[in-house]
Amino acid sequence: MMSDVFKMFAKLFLVITVIFTIFLYLFSIVLGPAMFYFTTEGQTTSMNHLPALPIWLLNQSIAIPVEVNIGVLFFVLWSIFTLSFVAAWKVRENFHKVIKESIFQPIKKLFTSSLFVMPLLNSMTLLAVILIQSIQEAGGIPTGTPPIPGESFFDFLDLSYAAVIEEVGFRFIPIGAFMVLYMFIIKKKTNTQFSKKQNLKLFFSSILFPDSAKRMVGTTTVNEYGIKRGISPGEWGMLLFTSLIFGIAHFNPGVSWELGKISSAGIAGVALGLSYLLYGAHSSIIMHWFFNAYTNTFVLLSEIYPVVAPLATVVTILTLILGILGWLAVVSFGFLKLAQRSEKSQEQITPSSAISLE
Repeated sequence: MMSDVFKMFAKLFLVITVIFTIFLYLFSIVLGPAMFYFTTEGQTTSMNHLPALPIWLLNQSIAIPVEVNIGVLFFVLWSIFTLSFVAAWKVRENFHKVIKESIFQPIKKLFTSSLFVMPLLNSMTLLAVILIQSIQEAGGIPTGTPPIPGESFFDFLDLSYAAVIEEVGFRFIPIGAFMVLYMFIIKKKTNTQFSKKQNLKLFFSSILFPDSAKRMVGTTTVNEYGIKRGISPGEWGMLLFTSLIFGIAHFNPGVSWELGKISSAGIAGVALGLSYLLYGAHSSIIMHWFFNAYTNTFVLLSEIYPVVAPLATVVTILTLILGILGWLAVVSFGFLKLAQRSEKSQEQITPSSAISLE
């Protein structure tokens, strides 16, 4: 009885914390453009032009010689972030429906909503990155510093741009191309007949919503079979490969990031890739936005209005608390699984022992 009451309170606390964090996410989504377009420094920055747009495909960078207005570019980037949040709210399971039914449904039902998962996954990954970097720094392996020029609004634009373009170059193109090939091979092997419209839908679903594409061709999905059985060896291979390249791409010794950034960026790459395979392109964009722009939005606000500086601290503390709670839940779940397996083993051993004694 007491355990049921504890579980209920724990679930309620988790739901309230996640809802509050998502409120801060959405507030940040509105706050970013508000500062960029309605402050003097932001307006000045938005009127500038970039002579070219850099794009990445894994570790290769290409500059597209197209002059782009910074204000227009920022609008496009934050529109992508906004659409990603809308998709996270609606795709697979409606966020408000999951929250509404959370009291009466098992806790695993909450994780069918990518928007509910995002604050937990983001905070847990950040905590893991901080821990890795701290251990490395203590062992004499430096992390380095971000390669940003030091002008607040230009930095904010760079970080926002990287959150989108790096997902395209490190996740959507390489892993997406693999998923397209993989899905059409499965379709051919199973002799599944699709119309041209269905083939087109499968193509784009493979890139944007990999798990939905798997369901279309009748193979195992993460949603139904979990991570262990729902992600194929080929997908794991692509995930680890792109994460390694993602880590190496951040290594720029003597200029910005040092050796220690390879491992921490690689771990972040694994989390970003998993988010992409589990929930879709919108989830990895939100996660990258969290790392690049979320906290920086409040930091930028505190630079413009120093009186609200404590808000940035509150956001950071809340993120760390949520990360700690997430890892504690994972550890507790692991111990619970081990205990259940131990009990099953004992139940299997006891009857056979009794028979042998007779």
